[in-house]
Amino acid sequence: MSIANANRHTDLSRRLMEQANYELHTMSDRVQASDKASGAVAQAVKAIAEDRNWRHRSHNLRRDIVGLLAEEFQQPQMLYLQAIADQLQHNYYEDWLGEALVTNLVADVNSLIPLLWEARERGPNRDFTPTPAQQRTIDRLLLSEAEALADASIDLPPPMPPFNPPSR
Repeated sequence: MSIANANRHTDLSRRLMEQANYELHTMSDRVQASDKASGAVAQAVKAIAEDRNWRHRSHNLRRDIVGLLAEEFQQPQMLYLQAIADQLQHNYYEDWLGEALVTNLVADVNSLIPLLWEARERGPNRDFTPTPAQQRTIDRLLLSEAEALADASIDLPPPMPPFNPPSR
């Protein structure tokens, strides 16, 4: 993980956003626009992860990262941005959203993705104290790929507690 890789991810994020707008507004290709906009969000998250030496190779890891960032910077809109990216990525595979909705969702990505770009520029919030659960997520993100691969369950949520409803 390096600053060069982080910069590359940021540059790609910005380029993909430009491409999303071109595909949507010039080519009227809502499927490609969906792919490019969702990719722009993923690349922005990867840039921050690179800066922090966090693993980021899966959608679930990137969702965890966005959840942490939303709390760290007190920007709950980041969660909405990730939800939009997930919806647009699904649209890329299924082509189930109409032009008007894709246009609105891409516009939302355009307005919200600067939150991630700015968070990267600011760097970690030194006033942020993670909760124990957030610290466990951070510790998991800091594992090497080899360490994570050694335990296939490492990136899964913890098991649910037993369900023991009271007897009537």
